[in-house]
Amino acid sequence: MAYMSTQSCPMNGGNGKYSYARNSSIQTWGVEASKALIGEAVWEKLDINFSNLFNIADLGCSVGPNTFIVVENIIESVKLKYPSSPDPSSGSTGFQVFFNDLPSNDFDTLLQGLPRDREYAASIVPGSFFGRLFPQSSLHFIHSSYTLHWLSKVPKELLDKNSPAWNKGRIFYASAPNEVVQAYSAQFAEDMVSFLNARAQELVH
Repeated sequence: MAYMSTQSCPMNGGNGKYSYARNSSIQTWGVEASKALIGEAVWEKLDINFSNLFNIADLGCSVGPNTFIVVENIIESVKLKYPSSPDPSSGSTGFQVFFNDLPSNDFDTLLQGLPRDREYAASIVPGSFFGRLFPQSSLHFIHSSYTLHWLSKVPKELLDKNSPAWNKGRIFYASAPNEVVQAYSAQFAEDMVSFLNARAQELVH
């Protein structure tokens, strides 16, 4: 089953002064810059058969609005490659989008911000993406942006005062011993294996 983090650290929810929604312009720039890359990937790599339902997942969606921009870019690219792709206005099911983040994420703000003119059905899927989240072979497109640099947990060596990798409670490794760097690197490698193994099972092949 899904691998759970030892500590939940979602982005700041709501729409206040210090919320993610009002302090994510750099991420917005990155999302816009990746639009061409998404289109290129869909055009060159996406080669599947689907009838009336195309499933998309955005992992680490936070509270918006960037996740909505990503989803629109993906749908636009799919429709460009498959002109006869699902069209909600024709009565078909169309696109289904799953918004995923940690259970403590502010999903209320996310749902309140859903575009009214969206052309997809929306669902939330709380949970850590370092484990399985979806049924076998159920997703056609999986997206994740500005999330995979977060580790699933603090490497245990950093918390052991008797370990050469003890980092004295700091969350950075600048000027830290090489053992600290190695501990972070090993945890990242372990997380990536878990992430990719889970996604390999969830994607439609």
